[in-house]
Amino acid sequence: MSRTGGRQALGRRLAAMALLLLPPLHARAAPWVQPEGEGILILQTTPYTAGTRGFDTLGRANGTGSFGRVELASPYWEHGITSRWTVGLQPRLQAAWLTENGRTSTNVGLADASVFARYLVYKGRLDVFSVQATLASPGVDGAGTTPRIAEPNLGAEIRGLYGIGTALPWGMTGFATAELAYRGRLGNAADEARVDIGFGLRPVPHWLLMLQSFSNIGLRNNAPGGADYSVSKLQATAVYELNPTWAVALGYIRDIAGRRVPLGQGAVLALWYRY
Repeated sequence: MSRTGGRQALGRRLAAMALLLLPPLHARAAPWVQPEGEGILILQTTPYTAGTRGFDTLGRANGTGSFGRVELASPYWEHGITSRWTVGLQPRLQAAWLTENGRTSTNVGLADASVFARYLVYKGRLDVFSVQATLASPGVDGAGTTPRIAEPNLGAEIRGLYGIGTALPWGMTGFATAELAYRGRLGNAADEARVDIGFGLRPVPHWLLMLQSFSNIGLRNNAPGGADYSVSKLQATAVYELNPTWAVALGYIRDIAGRRVPLGQGAVLALWYRY
């Protein structure tokens, strides 16, 4: 194989690895776009728990009670419509429960539904830069009103995404990603800045290990009574490729810092299909 052909093959492998950056609690993207006519579909369940009824300035729970939430196999789909344009969507179906003073209330509904378009601005030998626009619809509460599930207003986000990959010693490959976004919200909730960083390593064939951080930073421009919070999360994920089409993933996610929120932890269970 020629050097040019080898580099192209390595680039394709790194792009395929990066597309396994599974979305945790809401839709996340990778800088690479889908090839024209190809795409991915991810079905995942994300159980999550946190303490409630009081928290300190770092967001650590210091009272009694608990909050739980499960993403109900929320589908994440993206598809390449050209060599530079990828589009996708993710509805977030949730079940949640809140226990306080020995009483439990539950709710099931649609948290929101996001649609997005990603455009490949630059493609180098091993690195890429893309921009993405996302529109998130309001959600719909289902079985009850507490705990609140649905996002009450429309949201819009613009995101810049950079990714780079490289060959490593002993036949391994790896990549790193960095993303910066601004999400505006209608209504009285504060806008957010978002900073996401990820690292991936393929130590042996069929296995991919990832470490990712996700930070949502409330910009304190909320109207009276509107939500304004910040939270940073770490997620570790192991992905096993059953074949070129199917993969399964198991991850652990933990809130490590926050403002005006309790800190929790959860798991990510996912089934991935590439076509």
